[in-house]
Amino acid sequence: MSDPTKVESFRAGIGVRALALDSKENVWVASNRDLKTPQPKLPDGISIMEQFKLITAAMFKYVMGPPARPTGAVNMIRPHGTQPASMGITGEAINIPWGENIDANDDVWVGNMWGRSVTLLAGDDTKGHPAGTKTGDVIHIFQGGSIQMITDASIDAAGDVWAGNNWNSLEAAANSNPSRPTSTWGGGSGFTVIYGVAAPVKPPRIGKVQT
Repeated sequence: MSDPTKVESFRAGIGVRALALDSKENVWVASNRDLKTPQPKLPDGISIMEQFKLITAAMFKYVMGPPARPTGAVNMIRPHGTQPASMGITGEAINIPWGENIDANDDVWVGNMWGRSVTLLAGDDTKGHPAGTKTGDVIHIFQGGSIQMITDASIDAAGDVWAGNNWNSLEAAANSNPSRPTSTWGGGSGFTVIYGVAAPVKPPRIGKVQT
């Protein structure tokens, strides 16, 4: 943009964590919370880390319930600024998303923290998917013993999905007096690689996705 004063704002979810650009220059936005999630009141003058602690505690309390319910949203913003789903893509398959990536089919891979999963959503081009598939539809949810509380998912030139295990146990990570048998489970166990499930992309992963 040649004129930095001409700035536009686009509404997405609450707590935006990731942006990704597909080959058609649609911007995909992953947010921790959806627009229906109540927000805590923050005292004036507290530090950014205190704010983060209060917001995170309220977010986990909301999803744990009772009743237990998911939160989070993935929004697609088209190059001309419109959004097919104004409230974003939400539901059980999207639960505190923290990272996302686009493969060479323009499909969207979402790393879910609370969902302990990587969710594959149909992108803007649904070619190759079953008849009737729409943009934003859930194609598959990847879960397993080695997939923990994910913050990001990245795709390499072989079509492998690298999922970052940020935490393993919320209690071990956040409780001041966690259960001793699982007290060391706070930090996640590195990366989980899901081999060959994505359409391979061309590095470097800067700007819109390249086949």
